[in-house]
Amino acid sequence: MKKYLVAYKIALQETLQRRSTLIMDRLGGFAVVISLYSFWIALIGDKTSFLGYTRPEMLTYVLLLNVLRSFVFTGRGWQLVGEISSGKISSYLVRPVSYHGYALSLDLAQKTVHVVSAVLEVGLLALLVHGQLFLPRDPATYLLFAMSVVLSSLLFFFLEFMVSSLAFWTSESGGPLFCFELFLQFAAGAFFPLDVLPKGIRTALESTPFPYMVYFPVRIFLDKVTTAEAMHLLSIETAWLMAVTMAAMLVWNRGLRVYSAEGG
Repeated sequence: MKKYLVAYKIALQETLQRRSTLIMDRLGGFAVVISLYSFWIALIGDKTSFLGYTRPEMLTYVLLLNVLRSFVFTGRGWQLVGEISSGKISSYLVRPVSYHGYALSLDLAQKTVHVVSAVLEVGLLALLVHGQLFLPRDPATYLLFAMSVVLSSLLFFFLEFMVSSLAFWTSESGGPLFCFELFLQFAAGAFFPLDVLPKGIRTALESTPFPYMVYFPVRIFLDKVTTAEAMHLLSIETAWLMAVTMAAMLVWNRGLRVYSAEGG
């Protein structure tokens, strides 16, 4: 455990040292949030609600998106693709550490910096728009929301890890990873609530693990589901996490065998 803590601290320092990259990333994320807020405010207009969301709930949804995008969708997929393609992965495989634990430590370091930045951005935007936010009254809602977000982050980590591991078979795995991340954010509800979609499409997406990363956690926070329903969603999300983790490990282990057979 100590080894992974050291890796986390080093990665945290390196992330903070790359200030220009961090600033550009955060500016891009902030621009997305402002655009989404302007878009939804224009749709709501003078109406008291839109698609079942009141103005405070929609503002809260948009602000939560910024935090969740920073915590859930921050990852090392592209670095893993590069390490496999360049052969640098070999130097990690000979070390007395689990590469998954090591990668998760680095991932957590990036998330820490981006989440703190996102919270500051959310506070700034809330002050600028002078909008009323929706805050749950039941303390249990905050706990359920926090649990769903942690599961969401792990779910994304192993999904991205699995797709990135395709680099063991092809040097063009950056393409699938790009398409995966783009579709994932759409299917997770990171651009808009999935309520806006036709019922058939929404039902199809809800049968995948993607909505459990953003859409359902936000619905838990906004009290759109009961406590019993939230517990049910968490149980399904846990099952998806277990299934995705096993699939990611299977792809990784098979990729290592291909890598070793080719003299990597």
